[in-house]
Amino acid sequence: MASREETIQSDLGASGQASGAAVSGPSAGVAVELATVKPVSLGREAVRRFVANKLAVVSLVVLVILTLSAIFANLLPLPDPTISDQANSDQIKLSGHILGTGAIGQDLLSAMIYGLRPALAVGVIGQVVTTVLGVLIGVAAGFYGGALDALLSRLTDLVFALPIFLLAFLVVAVLGPDWDNLFGGIGRVVLITIVFGLVGWPSLMRFVRSLSLTLKEQQFVEAARTVGTPRWKIVTRHILPNTWGLVLVQATFGVGGFIYTETTLSLLGLGVQPPTPDLGTLIFQASQQGRYQIDWLEAVAPATMLGILVVAFAFVGDGLRDAIDPRVGE
Repeated sequence: MASREETIQSDLGASGQASGAAVSGPSAGVAVELATVKPVSLGREAVRRFVANKLAVVSLVVLVILTLSAIFANLLPLPDPTISDQANSDQIKLSGHILGTGAIGQDLLSAMIYGLRPALAVGVIGQVVTTVLGVLIGVAAGFYGGALDALLSRLTDLVFALPIFLLAFLVVAVLGPDWDNLFGGIGRVVLITIVFGLVGWPSLMRFVRSLSLTLKEQQFVEAARTVGTPRWKIVTRHILPNTWGLVLVQATFGVGGFIYTETTLSLLGLGVQPPTPDLGTLIFQASQQGRYQIDWLEAVAPATMLGILVVAFAFVGDGLRDAIDPRVGE
């Protein structure tokens, strides 16, 4: 007859094999369910928190729809927005025109959809250039420090002192006509994008520099230094991957700011020139000689489209911020 201890051990072994997910503790005799312990992915958690933010998801869907509509506008059943019909200008109800016609007789809906292109081009491309410059300069200054940090910080202070809007105003006023002759209707879009990209990075540089100063003191970076990892590998494998999330949030907010500034230039008559469609130019044309009194939709419709675009970027930025750093939401 087997002893009582042998019987208990055999019973425990049988139960462990039957469950396939438990390990008996030799001291406490408590079974731990290993199947319930799963690794947590930070990326999946961030996506889950973002999806839980309904307003951010709706805003993202709106941005996708507007962007795809602008990119593939040529494939949509829309009239050519560059064709003007002065005899039918400022008409709120006209056959074949859902929203009526604009100041020069172009289809208003078509002009609004095509008019998204300059705003998105300036906002997105300008912010991409700004982000690349800000991240590279910020990481170099924060991680390497010393004389390089001092030099780059003084350069940043110099560029930061330049008012973006005033600089863009002066550059477009002086060079705008020449760039229109050189590049056609997109000349001012290219010029404004270059100005925003070259002078819009200082605030992001300071943000990335502060992140780099914090990260380079962390234990995992110190451990990489101890084992002799080259500096460029520390930057690419440890510093940059730990900054991209917060940088993405800042970049999303920046797109809306660039779109707003580009539209303001158009409202002053310095933006994209007719017949090339642009949201700011449409609002500017509607304000001339009281045209909005004849057709109020001529001003309200593009202004509403512009507001939806800027607010959608802001809500997506809020959603990304809460998803990447949930402590902000708390």
